[in-house]
Amino acid sequence: MELEGDPIAGTARGAREESRPREGQPPAEGRVARTLAQRAYETLEGRILDGEWLPETKVSLRTLAISLDTSMQPVREAVGRLIDAAALRSAPGKAIRVPRLERRTADEIWSLRFLLEGEAAARFAARRRPAEARDLYRYTETLRAMRFGADLQATMRSLMGWNLALAHGSASPILIEMIRRLRLRYAPFVAEALALDAPFDPEFDQFTLHIQDELVMAIEAGDAEAARHLRCADLRSFQRYLYARKSWRSIA
Repeated sequence: MELEGDPIAGTARGAREESRPREGQPPAEGRVARTLAQRAYETLEGRILDGEWLPETKVSLRTLAISLDTSMQPVREAVGRLIDAAALRSAPGKAIRVPRLERRTADEIWSLRFLLEGEAAARFAARRRPAEARDLYRYTETLRAMRFGADLQATMRSLMGWNLALAHGSASPILIEMIRRLRLRYAPFVAEALALDAPFDPEFDQFTLHIQDELVMAIEAGDAEAARHLRCADLRSFQRYLYARKSWRSIA
């Protein structure tokens, strides 16, 4: 696909430079440009996290600019940030694509999730904020009321929302940022596995939601070690479920 403007390979640095106010440019214009770029970023991030863009989805910058009703500059900046986060890659024809996770990368990401999200759950519990912990129930209640996975984007929104709410409960800006960035790497993989033409397992759905309820109760009770253990157990069971849907060899 042909686009107007420069190629996007290596755009991360160029996008940041292009977004800086030029000499003589009124500061307000620079702020507007950054606001547009942030809005573009949030929209594209949402398409990744909601499962709208599955692995190998390819889109041109021109198409993105038209769909966002904006100029190329904010799109380049937003795309540059997502390339920096390894959520997107540049593609031939001045386009971007969503990368597909290989098995080794998926294994590594899940290992990191055990460490990061287990720690987030433990820190959440250690803060002893039961009312804040109970807010997590609204995500599981939403998941119980839908066809898990079959309603793909609704399922993804609830899953990703639950994951981020758990991270925020840690009250650790560094931990939250690491978890946020990792979500962009694994969300398309999760959406692709859930979108496969394979039977859904209602028993797994109820099992994983039960573990999440137990996790919330551990956080409410301030039991950090139980919260860590339950989050890791939840992640492990979900990993096995997704791998089985992709017909990957079972994990140990």
